[in-house]
Amino acid sequence: MAFTSLTLSEFRNFKNTQIDFNSSQIFFIGDNGQGKTNIIEALYLLCYGSSFRVRFDNLMINNNSATAYIKGDFLDHTELRKSISIQLSKNKVKEIVVDDKRVLDRKELIQNIPCVVFSHNDMQIIIGAPYLQRRFFNQTLSIYDIVFIDLLRKYKKILSYRNCILKEKKTDLLDVYNLKLAQYGLEIQKKREIIITAFNTIFSDLFQRITGFKEQCLIHYEPSWKDCRDEGNVLNALKTKQEKDIIWKSTTSGPHRDRFFFYLAGKDFLKIASTGQIRLISIILKIAQAQFYTKITQKKPLLLLDDVLLEIDKKKREMLIPLLPAYDQAFFTFLPDEDFASYEKPGTLKYLIKSGVIQAWNEPEIY
Repeated sequence: MAFTSLTLSEFRNFKNTQIDFNSSQIFFIGDNGQGKTNIIEALYLLCYGSSFRVRFDNLMINNNSATAYIKGDFLDHTELRKSISIQLSKNKVKEIVVDDKRVLDRKELIQNIPCVVFSHNDMQIIIGAPYLQRRFFNQTLSIYDIVFIDLLRKYKKILSYRNCILKEKKTDLLDVYNLKLAQYGLEIQKKREIIITAFNTIFSDLFQRITGFKEQCLIHYEPSWKDCRDEGNVLNALKTKQEKDIIWKSTTSGPHRDRFFFYLAGKDFLKIASTGQIRLISIILKIAQAQFYTKITQKKPLLLLDDVLLEIDKKKREMLIPLLPAYDQAFFTFLPDEDFASYEKPGTLKYLIKSGVIQAWNEPEIY
């Protein structure tokens, strides 16, 4: 799976740009604020239908335009040529088209080109609000298990209905929604328990090899319904918390309250970890995500690496590069004064980006 070209029109600071990608490794080189991350964002958008940087689509549209257009031609895992295009509008819902057929559900995109993005904000997965850790593992499940997306949606829908009932204090209707919440919630909990067991075997091995720690670092999953193994247990737990839920006008237990912790030798690692170690863990987590995907599906994901190598020392960087997961294609961003030549492979494509203009690295500057 690999992109062969990218077309951008009024996307961020790119007016009208077309880039060819006849390589498995592409470097975007430029100073900060020139548009490197914007290209990474565009590629991610084509893979998932949403941005990893912003929640609102209109923020990706050039300030002087009402619409933006992104198109990517790619080869799927069978080497069949396909295309994805996305039209963003400040006034309308975005339109996603795959091979001239409109996509009405973003989940249809995921299996076209599953990708893993490495970005500066990945540290928040480790130290940020608990929903960010849940979102990471939800995505890890979703890129190979489409059914999980439907399960999450069903759970969130029932959760929303139940919260409305709590706000209106219509407690006579709770029993109906409690049962559905228990059914969907237990399925999510079981899937998370299974994935953490398998994920830890990859993550802990990478952690020891990269950090040099002798102790294992393991991700601990703590379900909100940790003592519940069947629907009856969950219904009792919901009944116990019902008064609290009514007071708070919200469901205070369930998979939407699950937690994930990082333990080193049985202790909470984040309480003693340095900023550099947390940064390293976040990168290891993404490498593990890509390796996990390949192990489950036997397919290689697309990798998008946005300046992440800048934030670790040279020694750790040299250890990380060989441990990057196998990929069909990878995109890297670099500053001009970085030693990016040491990461090149035969056939690596290099592009210079300046003020939203892109050109081959070995061409004379046109500015």
